[in-house]
Amino acid sequence: MITLRIRQAGAADAASVADLVQEVYRPFTAGFRPTALRWSAEAVRACASSWLMAHTEDELVGVVHQTPDPAGHTLDALSVSAPWRRRGIGTRLVAAVEERALGLGTRRMVVALRDSLGANIEFFTSLGYRPTGPFPPAHHLYVKEIGVRE
Repeated sequence: MITLRIRQAGAADAASVADLVQEVYRPFTAGFRPTALRWSAEAVRACASSWLMAHTEDELVGVVHQTPDPAGHTLDALSVSAPWRRRGIGTRLVAAVEERALGLGTRRMVVALRDSLGANIEFFTSLGYRPTGPFPPAHHLYVKEIGVRE
């Protein structure tokens, strides 16, 4: 099992966060312009506390942006470095966002997923997110109710 530490980003982390997001989303530019590429170091620095970072002992391996919202706590720009994928890091980052949302009294999570990215859709649906409707252009909103007893 990987020893992973998840923490809130600070202004000093902005360049590292932006670099990882750019690394993860740049390969998609052949097919479309990912909205995640708007996250420059300056943009991250302006809202650094809304980012969570996943570190191994000495390496930044994942990040996610999250924001409280009246319609549901949102997450976006989930990024895991290629060598670290399929090791549960994305799942742990999403769980950390959900925990933060619960702590704020939010019971609904929302993520917009691009229709053409089947692996992203499969990942989030495996975590209990369900499509609720279109989110133009070329996305659907996926929602998960959290903290609800079954």
